[in-house]
Amino acid sequence: MPPTPQQIVNEPIANYPPYTVACFDPTTGELPRRTLDVDRTCDYLRRLCQPGPTGLLIGASTGQGHLRTPQELLEWFQVAGEANLPGASKMALLRPEDPMDMVERMLRVLVDCKYDVAFVRPGTNLPPDATATQVANHLRPVIQAAAQAGLAVGVYSIPDVSGVRLVPDAVAELLQSTAGTQIVAVKVTEVDYEQSTAAFLRDSRLSRLKIVQGWDTHLARALQDGSQQSSHGVNRCGVTSGAMAFSLFQYRHIFDAAERGDWTEVAAAQQGVSHVFASMQDDPRRFADLQRAKTIMGLGYPLTGTITTEQTARVMQALAQVSRVEDRRRLAQSLNLMQDGPFAQELAAS
Repeated sequence: MPPTPQQIVNEPIANYPPYTVACFDPTTGELPRRTLDVDRTCDYLRRLCQPGPTGLLIGASTGQGHLRTPQELLEWFQVAGEANLPGASKMALLRPEDPMDMVERMLRVLVDCKYDVAFVRPGTNLPPDATATQVANHLRPVIQAAAQAGLAVGVYSIPDVSGVRLVPDAVAELLQSTAGTQIVAVKVTEVDYEQSTAAFLRDSRLSRLKIVQGWDTHLARALQDGSQQSSHGVNRCGVTSGAMAFSLFQYRHIFDAAERGDWTEVAAAQQGVSHVFASMQDDPRRFADLQRAKTIMGLGYPLTGTITTEQTARVMQALAQVSRVEDRRRLAQSLNLMQDGPFAQELAAS
């Protein structure tokens, strides 16, 4: 069984899941707006858990949670929460730009469906020059509501979506609030490692918190840096990975190597993921459009858009260029997780 929310709160570094998949949003239907494919969502989540228990983050930008209406996001939380996922630690990403009554309704669903952690990121309605105090004040109502619901709380920096970074000063202010004791983790999805992940790791005010790497090309460095701040042999850094949604078996290999302290293998294996990740970036300073991988996997098209054959061909070409045979095999196996997608035969032969 995964740790309870209270166990995570009591010892965040030891009990927060070491790795979490930022899950895709299997879709069906046609434009102008697609809908959640309920059966496909449950099947996909179960397959993510087959190699062994893992964390599952629902509502992340990987799955275009930022584009869903509040009612659509609520449906996604409920569908994932009611799926039979033995041993999985379930997490949800809340949005402070949503009406507070809807946030409270979402929290009731999260509690009923036995989610463990509620994450909150800066809202899209903050000014781009918001100060640390303004960001903290903006996040505080959602954090207090999640804490009152009995959930562990994570805070999340993803400026590609929100437009505003979450900085250590803002987190330190939140830790001093009445609900601050429920905060267990900082998830960081930023292109600049030194200004984001490294800054959170260095800040002594945050030493109790798990630091969770979200920008996938920084994974190897974060795990090695986190191992140097281990508590009772537990890595201070965790991972919540969008890329893990399409490279599950490669990430399992990376985590196994990290647990052995084989940093050479961690870095080498990460290169294969990074090469495929880069094939979905149109701008190297922007997070990859992982919906292209979702489409290759047979999980549907983006909520409000489509994927071109040129875009999927670029990803498949990048996979073929991965130099190490075993890396390429694990990545192909991961992209073929559903085993019935449009590239299933090609992936099976890789």
